[in-house]
Amino acid sequence: MGSNSPALALRTKLALVQVSRAWRKAALQTLYQHITVRSPSRARLLFAVLEGKAQERSGGYGQWTRHIDIHTYMRGSDDIRYLQTVFNILRFCPNLRTLSGTWIHPLPQEFLNAITALYGPSLSGLYWNERGPHAERRSTNVTPEFLGGFQNLRVLDLRHFVGADPSERTISTRPLLPNVQELVLSTLPRSLATAAILKLPALQKLTLRTPSFDRQSEIHLLKFLEVHGPSLTLVDLPSPSLDCDNDYGITPSQNKATHVNPDVFLHPDRCPNLESIVFPVTSPQLSRHEHNNLRRIGLRGVRLDGLYPDKQSASKDHLTAIKSTGYPNLELIQTVGFFVDVETDALAKDVFIWWVEKFEKQGIDFLDGEGVLWAYTEPVDPPPPEDAPKDGQLTKLDQMLKSDAVASAPIQEDIKEVVT
Repeated sequence: MGSNSPALALRTKLALVQVSRAWRKAALQTLYQHITVRSPSRARLLFAVLEGKAQERSGGYGQWTRHIDIHTYMRGSDDIRYLQTVFNILRFCPNLRTLSGTWIHPLPQEFLNAITALYGPSLSGLYWNERGPHAERRSTNVTPEFLGGFQNLRVLDLRHFVGADPSERTISTRPLLPNVQELVLSTLPRSLATAAILKLPALQKLTLRTPSFDRQSEIHLLKFLEVHGPSLTLVDLPSPSLDCDNDYGITPSQNKATHVNPDVFLHPDRCPNLESIVFPVTSPQLSRHEHNNLRRIGLRGVRLDGLYPDKQSASKDHLTAIKSTGYPNLELIQTVGFFVDVETDALAKDVFIWWVEKFEKQGIDFLDGEGVLWAYTEPVDPPPPEDAPKDGQLTKLDQMLKSDAVASAPIQEDIKEVVT
């Protein structure tokens, strides 16, 4: 029961379409929803299938495709013919919504212009990775103006973005992306600097991944918040990871990694409209800020042994700090990824409920990862049987006992006289 991945999902889909004709007909659409192009040879085979099926039926298999992953780290990927084949594949997928690209070679401007012309009005998600599988610094010299060509984007992922040097940019206008609501960045300077150039009036959610965090990253982050901080309502800080892709796992080495301090976002002058923030328990402790708009806090990496009231832990320190900080409108605290119901410790529920009752006094709900508000339940008396007498009524047995008691009253008096 390992975590799912596109590679494992593809094996399952291939197995489904080989069961029978009926299963193939039902699962074929799912098979082509997410396509991964990893090498020139695979690109040629995929193009041949899409082209052939487009001639056989209306729309072909490409009409079902919603997400395409493109990789350029295999041999021959720097050949212009590979890019031509990739573009031909894209042409057969008119309903594409998400495009993910990993580029380790410079891209011709003609190829970039062709992608913008093809998907500029329709693409809703874009992930642009120029750092490859080993995070080497490469650039396709993509500019913010290229990103601004996708006017319908809802999600923009620039965590591995390098692009052209922003300091050499001569254009004064900022590209407008009117519909972007979610932004995924990293603490790498180019990622933050490029995002600060864009005009994002609909932005609400920021996910900031932390491969490293130094003084230069902090400077770029503060500049980014000067531009986009007032529009943010949700900030998610995953656990530090060198590959920018590890959301939940915390290893001992990550405990010592440099974190982004949540205080950066909780300063009311930077993100005055912030309603939710999620951060790992290994982050620095919160300072006392008077943030009147904060409603929800999520804690990642919580473990049961860190919730014991009599033990010192990062989780306990954070929860204690939250109780004493100035968040007058805080409504909810949730342990992201921690589920009470799967814990084997017999005291798991008791320990969690101890914290629930502590925050309940302040009007704050303390929930586990499933969103469950744990509490003790009072024993309930079983309902009376259906033939039980109602109030004011006597059963036949009661009536018989009562009549016997009345009839035996004179006998009891006689016995009393004899005894006397």
